Amino acid sequence: MKRVLFVCTGNIFRSLTAERGLCHALQGRTDIHVSSAGTADFPHVVAPGVREYLLSRGFDVSSHRRRTLTDAIVNESHLVIAMSIDHRAYIRSRFGRAVPLFLEACGEPGDALPDIEEAVLDWQTNPAAVAAHMRATIDRILGLTPILARRLEALLV
Repeated sequence: MKRVLFVCTGNIFRSLTAERGLCHALQGRTDIHVSSAGTADFPHVVAPGVREYLLSRGFDVSSHRRRTLTDAIVNESHLVIAMSIDHRAYIRSRFGRAVPLFLEACGEPGDALPDIEEAVLDWQTNPAAVAAHMRATIDRILGLTPILARRLEALLV
């Protein structure tokens, strides 16, 4: 069985969305295991807005429990995909492994999928902008995971 791992900061937004989206796009294939983890080791929880929007898109993440990235998780994974540039740098420095960015793995130019705090500078006082960024990011990830599913054979070589 091949293992694909998505990595972001808290494992409660971007990597979680990519995990669920790719699982769905793979249509129940049993030869590929998809998971996710986060680089930050503290008790993140899926925000209600993320949980509700994913549910509206058909993805129930109420049972999701975040994981912190470890040597064991990285070493058991055949393909590790970083959701942003800082995650890729962290994986290289901490685990000595070069990994693609999510957009690169999907065949797009390598760029970050910024977290809410990176994209919405006034995130603490601008809930409308936070919600818009969150929805746009989820939509983009879910829109690209079918493409990633078709590209997996070449990426898992």
